Amino acid sequence: MRLFNNIRYKLAAENRAAKYMRYAIGEIVLVVIGILIALQINNWNSNRIDQLKELEYLEHFLGEMRSDSVFLNVFWKKDYPEKVEGLELARKYVKDGIEIDDTAAFMAAIGKGGKLSRAAVFEESSTYKDIISTGNLKLIRNKDLQLQIIQYYTAISTTITYMDNLRSEYATFVNSMIPYNPQGQYQPDEKDYERALQKMKSDEFLSLSNQELTFAYSLNRRMDRVNTRLIPLIDLIEAELSKK
Repeated sequence: MRLFNNIRYKLAAENRAAKYMRYAIGEIVLVVIGILIALQINNWNSNRIDQLKELEYLEHFLGEMRSDSVFLNVFWKKDYPEKVEGLELARKYVKDGIEIDDTAAFMAAIGKGGKLSRAAVFEESSTYKDIISTGNLKLIRNKDLQLQIIQYYTAISTTITYMDNLRSEYATFVNSMIPYNPQGQYQPDEKDYERALQKMKSDEFLSLSNQELTFAYSLNRRMDRVNTRLIPLIDLIEAELSKK
């Protein structure tokens, strides 16, 4: 800048107006070019930051969705038949008065009818909450992927709300009969089993079993719908990440 100023002063002092004007115009052009370069660098840096943020979101989504997939295709595939079997056994006991050979095994099977009755069907996605609340959904440039993410988490939200309205008090009823300790420290005695079996022979328990069975069937249908969206969505995110 000192050099440019010296040249400008020298030209002005020599009264060389034409050269001074050309120099001034050239200086303006240089300033404009400098500004444009700075803007371009800033824009490039901003795009780079957005791309890194997009990558981070996609990786987090992928991790959460893989966990959902394990739940749907491993744990639920195992729990659902056990839940239905336990509820059918409960209904059969009330309706038909079946004979019980092993009371402990019978009570354990009945208890499985309460699986997922009180637990959260899905964990709410912290990544989806963040990307919506911050307005960063626009960072995902693949519009089809963006739409599928919205549809997937909308399906989960709808499932949570719908299933909460269908939950019964089956698990509460069963747990009220005999204390349950996952470490097996409490061992029921004969009187515990006798009172539990007596209490279960009631219209109330049959009604709760029917309600919980409705819950199980409805939940399984919802799980299938969510899984139908989840499988291609995971593939799409993996494909998108492979491009980065």
